[in-house]
Amino acid sequence: MKKKIIFRADGNKTTGLGHLYRLFGVVEMLKEHYEFVYLTRSSSTTSVIPKDYTTVLLGSDITSEKEPHWIANRYEPKNHIIIADGYHFTSLYQKEIKELGFQLIYIDDLAKEHMYADIVINHSPYLKVSDFTHESNTEFALGTKFALLRPSFLEAAKKTREIKSINKAFVCFGGADMLNLSLKATQALLQIDQIEEIHVVLGAAYQDQEIYALEKQASSRLHTHSNLSENELADLMTSCNFAIAPTSTILYELCCVKMPILGGYFVDNQELIYKGFLEKHAIFGGGDYTQYTVDSFKNAILGILEVKSYENCLHSQQELFDADIKQRFLNLIEHLC
Repeated sequence: MKKKIIFRADGNKTTGLGHLYRLFGVVEMLKEHYEFVYLTRSSSTTSVIPKDYTTVLLGSDITSEKEPHWIANRYEPKNHIIIADGYHFTSLYQKEIKELGFQLIYIDDLAKEHMYADIVINHSPYLKVSDFTHESNTEFALGTKFALLRPSFLEAAKKTREIKSINKAFVCFGGADMLNLSLKATQALLQIDQIEEIHVVLGAAYQDQEIYALEKQASSRLHTHSNLSENELADLMTSCNFAIAPTSTILYELCCVKMPILGGYFVDNQELIYKGFLEKHAIFGGGDYTQYTVDSFKNAILGILEVKSYENCLHSQQELFDADIKQRFLNLIEHLC
């Protein structure tokens, strides 16, 4: 019997939607080949989950400690593979899932937990197997060749792009953007005449109003966007030729589209990705965004505008992603089946 897949992730406007969205990418790569359910907590923002997914909700009474047995009581372990994405799927959770008889793929960011999963995926280009502690039978799928990407960006990764100069900027800091980096980056861009258009994608939990006032003042240059579909986001990125973003999943998508990117980090799970992309010369290093002012952004942008050629940067992005990502994920599942 062909195994079925349980996709497991949580996310809401408070904690962020990143784990939900990047697991969507894996679903899209596998759904034509395997039956599946998407398992998430009732506190998740379920409105973002595609309507064609069979979605099952975990109630608030099901704690992380109770969860493995709850799953095992509803889904026959020998017939299911669990693909889990989230920081709360700790060593203890993984161990219990394995002891109950499930095969487990764990999507990791931090390389901190002892890994009991059958396969660990971490798409940072910085990490090696030696950076993990793990069971002897744990296998690893590391680096951007296992990037967690949605179909539009897998398609974009196949294409080449040439950029001679910069005049249209894309800005996205996702989620709630508690540091209001979107506003600071936008204020910096508005001070630079070479930038003719600025497109800012704001997360569902973004609450500051000042950027909307700026949009009214600079309506010909500044445009805010929210609730974009996957295709709309890809099209918007493609219309731009420069980006400012954190080194999270959005960076992977931007690199597939290909453009000069000012990348930096503001939470722990972004730092390893930052180091990897900087080491590969695929981004312009912004460093720690928590220290940024408007002038910090302006100086960093001006430095990038002074670069005479972006060919090496775009070539590095092209090298990080290829046309075989989907097949690699299919091979991972077939290996477990």
